[in-house]
Amino acid sequence: MKIVHLSPSILAGAPGMLADAQREILGHEASHLRVGDGGAHRDLMSPNSLQSTDCPQDREIFTTLLDQAEVIHVHNFLPPLLRRWAAAVPDVFDRRWVYQVHSPSHERPLFGDLSADHGLPWHAKLAVCHAHPRMFPDFTPVPNVLHRPFITPARRAQPPTDGPLRVVHSPSTRSQGRWSAKSDELFELELQRLQADPRVELQTLEGVSPLRVSTTRLFSHVSIDEVVTGGFHLVSYEGLAAGNVVINGADELSMAAFAMGFRTAERPPWLITDSAGVHQQLLALATDRSRLADLMQAGHEYFWRVMAAERVVGFFDEIYA
Repeated sequence: MKIVHLSPSILAGAPGMLADAQREILGHEASHLRVGDGGAHRDLMSPNSLQSTDCPQDREIFTTLLDQAEVIHVHNFLPPLLRRWAAAVPDVFDRRWVYQVHSPSHERPLFGDLSADHGLPWHAKLAVCHAHPRMFPDFTPVPNVLHRPFITPARRAQPPTDGPLRVVHSPSTRSQGRWSAKSDELFELELQRLQADPRVELQTLEGVSPLRVSTTRLFSHVSIDEVVTGGFHLVSYEGLAAGNVVINGADELSMAAFAMGFRTAERPPWLITDSAGVHQQLLALATDRSRLADLMQAGHEYFWRVMAAERVVGFFDEIYA
């Protein structure tokens, strides 16, 4: 199957990982094109994503890929430049067009459904199965596909035998959007308390490459996702994959969306709390090393059984059919 993924910015890594998984696991001809120069954030993208700029060579690459495509998968919205180029491809509207909402703070839409604004005959409309399906109830919930060459079952954190509890907090980008916020004032105060607590060793990583974050998790025991919105992010995938205990604030609606997207009735073994409870959850783990080891093992097993790219990437073939 020939698939082209289109997205509007450098900071959306999920489309590139999906294209990589479709190509490397399923054997499809999958490409990801996006606009914009990532600058300092270039490493946050899939290395196999192609940047499109307004030049003849990029237009030729884009129109050739679209002309050959069976499926055109749009993430968040189709940028005006790419929309203009697409209109010049013969019979382009006869392809299977798929629309998917991720809604990071730096892209559109944060809340509104822009699918009708494109004037395209959508074969399917999808929403990533975090907080998003509550805002897009008519969309099909789908998982993100975590697929990077350095994330493997063998690369995993080990429970501590002594020393402090190692905790990593990795908000790749800062935002205060309703569904994209990574912290609030109370959470920041709790982080300051943790930094002063000798029982806990806290690392905060921002604006660094996925490889750096992944490697740091291998030397940590706990990953903190956001606990302020009721949703969750890729941190909650990455932490489990690395064998960390994951702390997030996923509410019941987000958990229901997760179940639908991942097609499972088995809840992930996350520790769910809010800003006021983060410190207490971590101290409980620091003092009960047996429970910590059990949760690390359970989370690692759960990810590679339920959430791994090898299991979920094929869901998209069913949607495209």
